[in-house]
Amino acid sequence: MSAELVASKSVCSTDLTVPAPLSLQQLNAVRTLATEGVREHTMRRALGLTPSQWKALKQDASDGELSPLGLALEEGRAAGIDDLVAFFKARMREGDIRAAEWIGDRLYKVGREDGNGEQPRVQININAALSPEDYRRLIQVQQP
Repeated sequence: MSAELVASKSVCSTDLTVPAPLSLQQLNAVRTLATEGVREHTMRRALGLTPSQWKALKQDASDGELSPLGLALEEGRAAGIDDLVAFFKARMREGDIRAAEWIGDRLYKVGREDGNGEQPRVQININAALSPEDYRRLIQVQQP
């Protein structure tokens, strides 16, 4: 292989697989967009990145540290959540009961036990003192 061909292959592969690090301005843009609740694919397009470049930039470090892009996303989302909670707390202080319910349910999970709060809880009590005939009279059972 010629040296030109090897050089052109390495340039092409680095352009697609290892994107250049994002600038501070780009990371600030990601942080702002994440605060506003913009979806990741829209952010990626705004930065002009391919899906593989976005994925590579989001890869955390081997020691578990967030990548600069991942950190900007998390900071932006946290700021957006803070804004939302502040809004509901202000409404609650004004006497809005729905805001208080939202905060209690979503933020503090008041009244929820461990487990999935979205699924209904079913409690079945069986009185062991009844005979099978008594159960059939009490609960109408349809047999095929």
